[in-house]
Amino acid sequence: MNNANLSSNATGQPEPIQNGVRASLRTLDLASKAIAHLSKGIQLSLELALTQIRKTSGKVVLTGVGKSSHVAAKIAATLNSTGTKAMHIHAGEALHGDLGAVAPNDTVICLSKSGNSDEVIALLPALKLRGCALIAMTSKADSPLGQQADVLLDMGVAEEACPFDLAPTTSTSLQLAVGDALAMGLMTLSGFQPTDFAQNHPAGLLGKRLTWTLAQLVDKGRQPAVAWNASFDEVLKVMSRGGYGATVVLAEGDDQTIAGIITDGDLRRAMASGDLRGVQAHALANLSPTTMEASMLAADAASALQSQGISQVVVTQEGVYIGMVHLHDFMRHGLS
Repeated sequence: MNNANLSSNATGQPEPIQNGVRASLRTLDLASKAIAHLSKGIQLSLELALTQIRKTSGKVVLTGVGKSSHVAAKIAATLNSTGTKAMHIHAGEALHGDLGAVAPNDTVICLSKSGNSDEVIALLPALKLRGCALIAMTSKADSPLGQQADVLLDMGVAEEACPFDLAPTTSTSLQLAVGDALAMGLMTLSGFQPTDFAQNHPAGLLGKRLTWTLAQLVDKGRQPAVAWNASFDEVLKVMSRGGYGATVVLAEGDDQTIAGIITDGDLRRAMASGDLRGVQAHALANLSPTTMEASMLAADAASALQSQGISQVVVTQEGVYIGMVHLHDFMRHGLS
């Protein structure tokens, strides 16, 4: 490609790139305007839809074909994660056996811009016969889907960003926005809380922050500890093996009670003060170590360590030493 044949604008970018940028911005502009316009006139329909879903004793089933089916799958996922039981079925697959997953006490939300897709229209009699409530999300209120719905969510006739009016763009943005609006409304009505969200996302960052405790970060195979009168060399060996940059010092004559902690910083300060031959562990130790119970939320513990300016914490379970957790452990799991 000969760049000399491309005219450039003031930014130095070839003009064809700017044409693409203008098309991209137009897409965003059309979607934002369509959503703003829709929000002004859909309040009553949202109220009816929320009321219907709230009184549903079964689940919410999302269906559609083409791009609408993909949007339906996303809405179903959002509903599930925010406390509303939902599932997605492609309308075509529903006609060939997947309808068996739909129960009479379910509410079905059907997405179709035209409201006249063959698979959708063919599915409606079976849904009605089964006794399902039907919510339609369509841009054609007078379509077969719109006319047979118990609740109509009229998307309006918005201009698609596709210059050929072929690829759904603005219409699918509206579907996604209304799906999110329903999910947030249902979430609010049910009293859904962050802890509930975390239970549905145990592997996610929020799930970890709200559910993981120090017990889940402790490596019980590494419990660095030295006796009260351990030598300087023994302290170094135990700290090196432990890998936490610290070791617990146990009480004199008691191999169960934590008396103090020695950290890398303690060693550096002691080494700077003079000859350490013959110095025992208790003389090097901080005798007021920070300890935390294993049941403490890890995110809270990380915050406490950072506020105190320390790098590791001694973890106990019902008062018994079970190991250490370092700031790096929190960071590795996104908890600090």
